[in-house]
Amino acid sequence: MAKPPRLLFTSGTARGGTNFRTLILDRHPRIRMSLDPFIPLFRFYRDSLLASVGESGLLQRLESGVLDDYYFNNTKRRIMQLVQSADPDIPFDLGKWDQLRDAIASRMTLASVNLVPHLAKLPAPTFREVFENTVSMVAEARGGVDLVWAGFNDNWAMEFFRPLARLIPDAKFMLHLRDPRGVVHSSEFAEPDPRKRPTVVSFARHLRKYFAFASVLPNDPLMKDRLLITSYEPFLLDPESEVRRMTDFLDLDYVSDMIDISSFRKADGTPWQSDWAIYKSSADIWRKECPEEMAELTEFICDPEMQMHGYKPELYDRKKGLSEKAFDYALRNFRECLGWKTDFREIEQTMGCEFFRKRALESSSEMDEETIERCFLFTDVLKKLKAISVG
Repeated sequence: MAKPPRLLFTSGTARGGTNFRTLILDRHPRIRMSLDPFIPLFRFYRDSLLASVGESGLLQRLESGVLDDYYFNNTKRRIMQLVQSADPDIPFDLGKWDQLRDAIASRMTLASVNLVPHLAKLPAPTFREVFENTVSMVAEARGGVDLVWAGFNDNWAMEFFRPLARLIPDAKFMLHLRDPRGVVHSSEFAEPDPRKRPTVVSFARHLRKYFAFASVLPNDPLMKDRLLITSYEPFLLDPESEVRRMTDFLDLDYVSDMIDISSFRKADGTPWQSDWAIYKSSADIWRKECPEEMAELTEFICDPEMQMHGYKPELYDRKKGLSEKAFDYALRNFRECLGWKTDFREIEQTMGCEFFRKRALESSSEMDEETIERCFLFTDVLKKLKAISVG
């Protein structure tokens, strides 16, 4: 009898080229992947983890229930730490399944509608069993023979790599990065619904969080040989080489059909409307179309974390500081944005925290651990960033 497939969990952010890489993986005959189906489950898991250690009250201090960037606030910082450190093997409250099912089904209608008929297979007494059930759900919905891997990409949920790595010892993970200027540009100009466009500062801080995690996760013994970090742009320059990195990581043979974009399919079976010309033009389109003040503000927020992963600022000059034009844009974007935000309510607090962070990078003064983690999430990240800052 063939072994059941193993869990492959990948994550990035919206507009980060994650669909592209997920569809590539799904083209392998022994891999099945779904797009962004379970974010309500991850929020419920976060809430359940906090409740398991008696910290449900932390959520009442947040203005939003979204998965956060975790910067500049002790409550957010504590939530992030508990998600990473709490015992992940906890009961699943079946009494809340009906409400959760509806939220997951609504999310699935966006890109994984084929999973909705299989939702009854998801609930179980423990979260370990629930996440194991996601594998069988995807495998059954997507079809295939002798599958080795089945899983999903869920944007915004990368902080759950560690808990799931502890829950499911044979699972593997991919963290998908992209140039933050390309991400923000796509958010602002490719997303037709202004209510889905966050403030540039909020989006950039989430991207910065991903760069920070991408710096520390590879050093965690728990993730040894279980984590692959990919960058979007190399896939456009040499797709075969990058896809071979993924198949080697998954101990599978490379299949040339994986990069046949014409064969990409949506969850409902219809063709994925794109081609290589569109993807390749997306690599540096921000340089041609993105307003300089938007790109500079993105660099201001994401630098120097973005430098740790090969993305160099081209407009923000740390010696001169944020230009007046970019500062004015930040104020205007904060005021006019109709989409979500994880900023503070007051723009002076939002920007003040960022200016403090920049000064802290240049300072030789000692900072306590809490301050470091509020500004940089991890003490090891600050050490690396200081080396870049003085370089």
